[in-house]
Amino acid sequence: MAGRSKKLTPADEKKIAASVRSGVPVTVLATTYGVTRPTIYRAVRSFHDKEAVADVSTAAVSFTVDRPSLQAFDAFTGRLGLKSRADALRRVCRVPAGFLEPDPDLADALRDVAVQLAALGRNVNQLVATKNYEVRRGQKLKLTKPQQQLLADLLDHIDGVSVIVREIEGKRASHTVRRFVEGMKGNSNGVD
Repeated sequence: MAGRSKKLTPADEKKIAASVRSGVPVTVLATTYGVTRPTIYRAVRSFHDKEAVADVSTAAVSFTVDRPSLQAFDAFTGRLGLKSRADALRRVCRVPAGFLEPDPDLADALRDVAVQLAALGRNVNQLVATKNYEVRRGQKLKLTKPQQQLLADLLDHIDGVSVIVREIEGKRASHTVRRFVEGMKGNSNGVD
């Protein structure tokens, strides 16, 4: 288009921003309003800037994503029954507000694991200290039957702690996914 672009009114900017949000291509809007595409982009930015000044508790967000990621996002939000990307993205932004809070059950389980590991460490230290003392006195390194049993028990206990840690990780991962989905659905109470 040659010459200066037509001036858009605030009402035009609002309509354009709504049209862009609903998926109308910028080129179509430029033709409809008799302006250039950059003018349409400026109108959307201007509308969002004015909206942000009017309501300082909100902010416009814009980002780019590849088509497969967008299709996966649309499929996920569709399964959740969300009607628009904007609604889904608002929910994504709200979910982390409580998402990074520590999980009290996980914290308790990790404290229990730490206590068990500390006990294992003390037992191993006692066994090693005894063997070091014997070696320093010139004795051959030899494990007695009770020491062999203690070592076998410690190894079993370590395996048990390892299983507990894997269970905690699995429960935490599934709990995290459930909390995210519940947050996306708009359930503020989450899932336990």
